[in-house]
Amino acid sequence: MPGHKSLIRLQAAKQEYDWGRQGSSSLAARLGVCAFGHGFQPDEKKCYAEIWMGTHPNGPANIFDTPSISLLDLIRSNPKYYLGEKLLTKWPATIHVPYLFKVLSIRKALPLQAHPDKSLAEQLQQRDPNNFVDANHKPEIAVAIGEPLCQTRAKHGEEGKTKLGGPEVEDADTAFTGFVGFRPLEEIKTYLEHVRELTSAIGDPDVITRFTQNPSKQTLKHVYGKLLKRGIEARNEVAAAIEKLADRIKQQAAYDLGFPDSETLARLVVKVNAQYPGDVGVLATTFFMNLVTLRKGEGIYIGADEVHAYLEGDIIECMATSDNVVNTAFDSPESLAPQVDTFIDMLSYTARQASHWALPAQGYQHSRRHRTVKYDPPLEEFTVLGTFLSAANAKEETLDAVEGPTIGIVTRGRLKVSSKPNTGGAQDSLELDEGCVVFVPPGHEIQVEVSGGCGLEGAGEMWWSLWDA
Repeated sequence: MPGHKSLIRLQAAKQEYDWGRQGSSSLAARLGVCAFGHGFQPDEKKCYAEIWMGTHPNGPANIFDTPSISLLDLIRSNPKYYLGEKLLTKWPATIHVPYLFKVLSIRKALPLQAHPDKSLAEQLQQRDPNNFVDANHKPEIAVAIGEPLCQTRAKHGEEGKTKLGGPEVEDADTAFTGFVGFRPLEEIKTYLEHVRELTSAIGDPDVITRFTQNPSKQTLKHVYGKLLKRGIEARNEVAAAIEKLADRIKQQAAYDLGFPDSETLARLVVKVNAQYPGDVGVLATTFFMNLVTLRKGEGIYIGADEVHAYLEGDIIECMATSDNVVNTAFDSPESLAPQVDTFIDMLSYTARQASHWALPAQGYQHSRRHRTVKYDPPLEEFTVLGTFLSAANAKEETLDAVEGPTIGIVTRGRLKVSSKPNTGGAQDSLELDEGCVVFVPPGHEIQVEVSGGCGLEGAGEMWWSLWDA
């Protein structure tokens, strides 16, 4: 077991899913050369979706120089040193890092999903321990870290309109798109009154009328639940309605659904249907959910029991330590059928403007040179930081010690990272290339310096997740 170092390089875990970007077009794969290490090179035929940095059993991090030792093994050798006394006092039943830190590289829509609260997570684990391996909740944040999508598509042509069936739905600065939360009820009402193919797919005039006459969380649950169940039980009929709608849009000279401000909706129908032809999720996202667009550095917070489906882009993601998810679209009907009732019952049915889910960057109080911002959701488990440096005029940063564990990943440039106990003692330093991941124990000050930046200004960038009392 390694000695008690102040800075420990980690080997992150790799996750390959069909929605991930392919080969070296995936940021997860490009960062993975150092994050996974040990000879990893992207296979251009594989889809690389996620980098995991944490102790969750579905993708545990290991010590980079001795991969046979997991980060959890290291923590187990001295929990007080690696987690901190205050964290152990707060959660005495576990020695896991309280968060799961990730990089996602998204090519097409993820399954339409929600993550359970703690009470439901406990029930699901007892009922189905093979698919729900932990009993924790999974609120999460996402922060856009990639280049604008138009630049990414230009650089990696296979990610553009030809294969995934654009039209595009964002402006020139958008780095991420996703469906998050329900639209305001009056918007949903408008779409139910004007899109005949949508009402045909739902197939129940009475449940539609109850919603349009009295839009509420309860009537939304009934109409949305009816659509999702029809996507399983009457899949062919729903698919026929979607194809009819897509054909109607394509036959017109412009993207238009016949009512004001419908162009983006029409574009979304065509785009998402090209990814998952005839899937009920085409309607369940486009006409019921907010389309969120983020520029680089912008973030969102998604609580437990909130509906979402990320669409495209590269993001930092962080969540409470859990892999619990309930899906209901954009996946095989066989896998979705057992989940749909749970999904319909668990949702919060919060219906707001997209800005309701925004998580703005704030100044970080422990940043000595003010080159680090924080994303601080209303949670106990973590805070996410972004450190932005430039060899030209902002070469260094120092982060004060915190009372819990910190994990960081270099996403741009070559950085020298150093850590030392705030009580005095030896300093450990590492030269880190893009993709390198490190663990810093509690009570250690962190120094970051650009040693080989990117671009004309020699930019360096590093993202962190931490717990502090």
